[in-house]
Amino acid sequence: MTPEIRPLVYICTDLKDTQFEIFTLNRAIIQLGGLPVHMGFTEGSGDYDWPLVRATIDSADIFILLVGSSYGAISDSGESYIHKEAVYAKSKNKQIVALLKNAELKSMPTQSVQRLRSLHRLMMSGVFKYWNAKEELMLIARQVLRHLLKPQLGLSGEHQNRDVEPVLSDVVTDTLFDLASYPIRFTGKVFAHGNCSEVQIQVELTWETAFINIGSVMTAPVSEDKMRSVLEGYVSEYHREQFMDAIVDSHALGDVRCNEIEFQRLKAYLKGAGVIENVAVSGAGLRSYWQLTARGENKLRQLLIPSM
Repeated sequence: MTPEIRPLVYICTDLKDTQFEIFTLNRAIIQLGGLPVHMGFTEGSGDYDWPLVRATIDSADIFILLVGSSYGAISDSGESYIHKEAVYAKSKNKQIVALLKNAELKSMPTQSVQRLRSLHRLMMSGVFKYWNAKEELMLIARQVLRHLLKPQLGLSGEHQNRDVEPVLSDVVTDTLFDLASYPIRFTGKVFAHGNCSEVQIQVELTWETAFINIGSVMTAPVSEDKMRSVLEGYVSEYHREQFMDAIVDSHALGDVRCNEIEFQRLKAYLKGAGVIENVAVSGAGLRSYWQLTARGENKLRQLLIPSM
């Protein structure tokens, strides 16, 4: 069997500063098809093996700098180990992603603040994102890395075999989009003569209409509330007359809401078709975030830019 080739992702971080976040980042990389590696060096680990670190960075496809609330442990050169590794990666023109924490600077010594800011400035010339908590870090890491790793479409970079047709994992058929429509109920408040009446209508949304509206906001992770609000906005604008016709002399429409059970079924259908995926849960499971899969991105592109 041909061995599976996975992109090597080197994580540069001070483990004392990111001991709770490193698992989150490793998990995101593995889920996206990458192979994470980090030296795990701390001041109590023994001698810092700089030649081995350089060799590992040289062999990596992607270099991630994960910075927490401090500048990191200081090396013999006077700069932090993570700063030293980041400079080396830049000198080798590596694909670099910097994940920088919005650190609280008020309690830090002035020199530490200056050093941390210098490290941030160094990384701002490339791909960088700021984060606050590990839940947010998971979303940001997936958002950035999925475009670099592209696990569903095969590897990119020097390991890619361009003579091999990319293979989609968990391939499913497009029968969902062959169906005519999906009926979904909405309620709205219709105003007439100073009175407010709640009206329910059923809208026959085509699958393409539903997916284009939802998918257009899902190139980055979004909450279910956002997905639902997009459909509600579409119905408010394009199916307004259906609400207004239900009440004589109506003059205004507001607070359009999507039926929850039917929305969840719609989401399940799109997930089953392989075009959206759950990427993270925030707030002890209270908010679920969703994003387009690579298959979903391709489908959305086909719908928005149809072939001539």
